[in-house]
Amino acid sequence: MEHALLVSFLEGETTPQDFTFAIQEEVDACEKGFRSPANTGYIIITDGPLTTVTRKHMKRLLQCMFDESILWMSANYTGDCLMMSDDFEPEDDEVAEAITFVADDSRPPTPEETRAAIETLA
Repeated sequence: MEHALLVSFLEGETTPQDFTFAIQEEVDACEKGFRSPANTGYIIITDGPLTTVTRKHMKRLLQCMFDESILWMSANYTGDCLMMSDDFEPEDDEVAEAITFVADDSRPPTPEETRAAIETLA
């Protein structure tokens, strides 16, 4: 994922549809890797300037998950990118928890869980 693309999406400059389209190939490749015998998917995020991930950013990502304008797999991959990159820093503990929530790939969250995560950032 391009750092600039992720920032553009979080800032509301790139639509959820354009963002999803831009990352779909790498999301699919990562998922395919996890389903392979090697059970290894790769999260790729380019370098960029240090960016503070704000409550507003995470509310946007979570809202897109909630209204399904971004599929869970794409949101989950995005959360992984935010966690793994040294160039993104959460503004506070609640934002860090929201990133962890999105990056949790154990199962898709329920709409109620996603709504609660959004409300935590209010």
